[in-house]
Amino acid sequence: MVKHPARLAVVLITVLAATSSATAVFMMKKDAERDAKAIGELQRKISAERQRISELEAEWSALDHPARLQALVDRHNDVLRLENITAEQIATVIEVASAARRESEKRGASQ
Repeated sequence: MVKHPARLAVVLITVLAATSSATAVFMMKKDAERDAKAIGELQRKISAERQRISELEAEWSALDHPARLQALVDRHNDVLRLENITAEQIATVIEVASAARRESEKRGASQ
């Protein structure tokens, strides 16, 4: 028979607690490794997206260069028929909105 049942219970509880703790720590370690891998992948993707944005900004800068645009206008002027703008053609957003509202009201009154 068991000479010290209380001592056996304490040992069993201690072993069970140690096993549970070790299992919990192992699971947390695996979760942390998985999360670290996911973070690394996200950081790689962010870096790639930033690089792509930089490339697109450089491309846009080249496409939007005034000398290039002027050359295109000169080459296709027979189709575009662009003219220089005058000061009277420049308006604020409020002025454009007011003109659009007046035009809409005119169309509503004539129907």
